[in-house]
Amino acid sequence: MKKIIEKISLAVILFLVFVFTASADFSFEKWQYEKELKTPAGGLTEVTIDNEIFAKASLGLADVRIVDDKNQETPYKLVTPKGSLSKTEYAPKLINNSVAEGKYASVILDLGAGGLLINSLTIQTASSNFQRNVTIYGSDNQTDWQILKASGYIYDYTDEKAKVKTQNTTVAFNDSTFRFLKLEVAEVDRKPILINSVVVNRYLQEELREFKLSPSFEVAQAEKEKTTRLIVDLGQSGIPTSRLVLEAGGENFNRSLLVYASNDKNSTAWRQVGSGYLFRYDTPKFKGENSSVKISETTERYLKVVIDNQDNAPLNFAKITALATYRDLVFQAQAGSSYRLFYGNPGAKAPQYDLEKYFQYLDLNTVQNATLSAQKNNAQFIPAPAPVKPFSERYATLLSVALVTMGAILLLLVYKFLKK
Repeated sequence: MKKIIEKISLAVILFLVFVFTASADFSFEKWQYEKELKTPAGGLTEVTIDNEIFAKASLGLADVRIVDDKNQETPYKLVTPKGSLSKTEYAPKLINNSVAEGKYASVILDLGAGGLLINSLTIQTASSNFQRNVTIYGSDNQTDWQILKASGYIYDYTDEKAKVKTQNTTVAFNDSTFRFLKLEVAEVDRKPILINSVVVNRYLQEELREFKLSPSFEVAQAEKEKTTRLIVDLGQSGIPTSRLVLEAGGENFNRSLLVYASNDKNSTAWRQVGSGYLFRYDTPKFKGENSSVKISETTERYLKVVIDNQDNAPLNFAKITALATYRDLVFQAQAGSSYRLFYGNPGAKAPQYDLEKYFQYLDLNTVQNATLSAQKNNAQFIPAPAPVKPFSERYATLLSVALVTMGAILLLLVYKFLKK
């Protein structure tokens, strides 16, 4: 009896070893697509996701896997490059904050000392619904003023009813070390902007790692609603789009707009992802424009832009540009190993690796770049069997005949019963 128990225990142990060993291997048959990763010699490695992966991977890239030449899954971290930003703020003393009626609101800013490197400022104001040109001067003695920015502008559009607000009161200029700054905010129709306070900044920023798309678009005029509707086709779903640039012809216009997203061009239930204003002015009192609208990042294929024309003639749009943020995978490559990237498994869940916990302690300055091959079909992929239809659907005709027959029999029985 003891020997039998020992043999059974050994068999169980061997079975468990086999199960756990097998589970460590990657299940190739579940992933439809693959790309080869061309990695450097080894070390911390980064690869940028391309549009083929965006198109075929599941939402949020949950099904992406990196597999080495031993068929082992390699941990990775999905990152969104934001571009580095360094910002230093100064709160200057405000001197002679006043209004020259019919001309401008002005204020002198005292930074307290010269030599501070600055390149932008933000005006804090309680005013709303304005567009104003701003001139910025610099001086070390409040006597000799030099122009730092001659054609800056600020604006605010607020529609409380529609809950739409767009504002930009930051003006950038070339690097300066002047102790004093003087702002002149042009007055329009005797409606000066009230300057509550000003924050002076020093920005050091790398450009965001965005890529541009030039999507096709259709234009339709809804005369009854007095709107222009643009249907923008990104060509595929999956691309993480976060901004649109709408290039319109003409001058001196100001239009509010709403942006919606859907994967179905003919949908009746579009999801709102953004709002904003398009404007362009070229007048003696104000010059400026805005053609960009930020949206909540979306991966739908179609974007619908609804522009409120009110009683104005529709704008003509020559070009639309969509901007999306890159996604990168960072992993530890081993020297002498080769890697493949797999995707296209709708049933896969996002992986959870220990790398997520200690990623913040890695030296990303040492990261090397890998490249991706063209997309290939995974030769080991086995399509999931089609779902079995319920009996009622597979034999719908037979079921109908059976129900009719049973009904007839019941009627016959009732008839015989009543006849008695």
